[in-house]
Amino acid sequence: MLGGCEDTELDVKLAWHKALGNPGAMVVKNHSDFPVYLKLLSCTSSDEQRIAVNFACNGWVYPVGKHPYRLFFTNDAYVKENTPSALLGYREDELAVLRGEGADEQPPFQEWDRVYDYALYNDLGNPDLRKDLARPVLGGSQEYPYPRRTKTRRPPTRTDPHTETRVPLDQQIYVPCDERVGTPIIPAPSLPNLGGHFKSIADIYGLVGLDDAGRLAKVKQIINSAAAAPRFPVPQVISVNPTSWRRDEEFARQMLAGTNPVCIKCVTKFPLTSELDRTVYGDQDSKITKDHIERNMSGMTVQQAVEDGRLFIVDHHDWLMPYLNRINELPGEEEKGEISQRKAYAARTILFLNDDSTLKPLAIELSSPHPEDEWLGAVSTVYTPPDTSDDGILSADKFTAWDLAKAHAAVNDTSKNNFVIHWLNVHATMEPFVIATNRQLSALHPVHKLLKPHFRNTLHVNAVARQIVFGSGDRRKNGDIFRGIQEVTYLPSKYAMEMSSKAYKNWNFTELALPADLIKRGVARGDPKHPEKIKDYPYAVDGLEIWAAIKKWVSDYCTIYYADNIGVTSDSEVQAWWAEVRHAGHGDLRDAPWWPAMDSVADLVETCTTIIWLGSAHHAAVGLGQYGYQGFVPNSPTVTSRPVPAVEVAVTESEFLGSITPRNETLALMGMAAKSLARTGEVFLGQRPDSELWTSERYAGEALARFQARLEVVADRIQRRNADSTLKNRAGPVEVPYTLLMPTRKPGPVVRGIPNSITN
Repeated sequence: MLGGCEDTELDVKLAWHKALGNPGAMVVKNHSDFPVYLKLLSCTSSDEQRIAVNFACNGWVYPVGKHPYRLFFTNDAYVKENTPSALLGYREDELAVLRGEGADEQPPFQEWDRVYDYALYNDLGNPDLRKDLARPVLGGSQEYPYPRRTKTRRPPTRTDPHTETRVPLDQQIYVPCDERVGTPIIPAPSLPNLGGHFKSIADIYGLVGLDDAGRLAKVKQIINSAAAAPRFPVPQVISVNPTSWRRDEEFARQMLAGTNPVCIKCVTKFPLTSELDRTVYGDQDSKITKDHIERNMSGMTVQQAVEDGRLFIVDHHDWLMPYLNRINELPGEEEKGEISQRKAYAARTILFLNDDSTLKPLAIELSSPHPEDEWLGAVSTVYTPPDTSDDGILSADKFTAWDLAKAHAAVNDTSKNNFVIHWLNVHATMEPFVIATNRQLSALHPVHKLLKPHFRNTLHVNAVARQIVFGSGDRRKNGDIFRGIQEVTYLPSKYAMEMSSKAYKNWNFTELALPADLIKRGVARGDPKHPEKIKDYPYAVDGLEIWAAIKKWVSDYCTIYYADNIGVTSDSEVQAWWAEVRHAGHGDLRDAPWWPAMDSVADLVETCTTIIWLGSAHHAAVGLGQYGYQGFVPNSPTVTSRPVPAVEVAVTESEFLGSITPRNETLALMGMAAKSLARTGEVFLGQRPDSELWTSERYAGEALARFQARLEVVADRIQRRNADSTLKNRAGPVEVPYTLLMPTRKPGPVVRGIPNSITN
């Protein structure tokens, strides 16, 4: 690409002496006045007996004043110890450039720089703009441990020498230049001013072109009248049965097949207890009793249900409780008009596994700190389903306290998913792996070639998130204050990133491997052939098949280059890479006992499988279904703003909507989430944009082809499961088939296709 324009193919003649053999590296200089993105160099000779030599470059070459030269290697792969001697010096020199060795430490990095290095999360706040926009430094302390981000070398703020100055909203945060491909500056959106709440569900239906009953009639009216088109596409959760999101069965099903299917756990002891420090928070144990739940357990006792593995819990209590008083004091004096009022509770939801593998919610406990002092413990109310059936209320203009309890539990869940499951466990914790790979593994290294497609755009996306999504606030050119999108639209607001830091204390890379995660939560055995504890668990069943396919591909690939464990232990670049991930990128947890030793092929295979799983399939499962389920905010609200009434109190439609995400925050959420539906140029799992040119190793190409074939088999199996009416959790009452882990993508409104990397 010349200057960021369309692809251009050039033919160049080079003089090369046959006696030198095939070239192994090429120096490229750019004497133009604009940067060039070089995708591929393919060298062929007039001698038809010689094989073409390919350089899969995929890198920017800036004019010589910025880049004196760029060095690109062929698509051969060698561990350092097996590198041809003529290339070894070039290999080491290129890594030194990427580490920034010998570079001036003072000026901020520029867009043409290529240095990968680590920094703390000290750029989220803006204390120079307003005191209330200061944020704590995340990382480098016991109080706020955190993964490291990409270093930018921006100067400190005037107010706080530990906080880095923020980049103006019309500029890009630095990432190494090769991390920016087809990703222009993403402008800070113009969020609507805070307004009131929706008065009716029909108002929300109208945003997506549905009539008052949630039918598509209004779309036809709009087309026939030439009126303005709907502002947003119809979210999947209301696309077939627009009222079934209210059913208890659907509320529970989304814990297995919604946007957060990874928090549900099997109950192993009852009553439920808290792990919060009693000397600080008092008694935080659950107040849910047998009397609350046994009446809806089909004649089974709690003890029997626990022993049979049929009692489950989604418990966000301990994560939210320490911050509830601060959240419920929002907005502060200076941010009125920027942040809406909050009123939240810490939620526990307990569920029963029916014989048909559906889940039945039994009780929701909503807890607040004691009003006199936190150390006096929690004040809790337990809500249970009303005696009337779902059908008795779905068509009526009325809600119940139980509906509001479900909404508060959902807000807990969307917040935990957004800031811990999605952002922390995928985006933030992946960034050190990207940095270390580029600093310690040469582009010639087989593990670099294996992982590189799964790092595409990740650093850029994370930088944009720090700038306009999680940042506290910046001043626009017109003088207005822009607040970080998710400080406005999600319950924890200014405390969200701090709360994710507290969750990072318990982060364990090895437990994010899907089989280990399912076993830890007690929801599956971790065996793709016999996965079920919950037989019909779409995320687990589909995910285990994807995991198995990824692991077989990684194993086949690694065994090409590593004949035995000694090959791993003697690979100096792999050992340096893993040491840097642990001691620099995740330095706050360097002493955790769970880190793999990286002394065997098995360790390398499991580690690379987990990295690929997190950056592709897991991210798709927890991050790409947001519009489908959260685009209709009554189904999955992000903010609560009013107290929940007593257990038996009736609630009007207006009161229900007045308690959840307000109108303009909803518009902002829908606008941001809908953009992910229109993504183009995506590279999906198993695909390589450089096709057969990514490697010269025949066995590696054959292993990739087998991986692609396995993914097609998985896709077919998912389609057949979705068509099986006996598997009620595959589509549920809303009749939305589970496709978030469908490996391949085809045209249509259904969200499917697993991107290779974290690209949004």
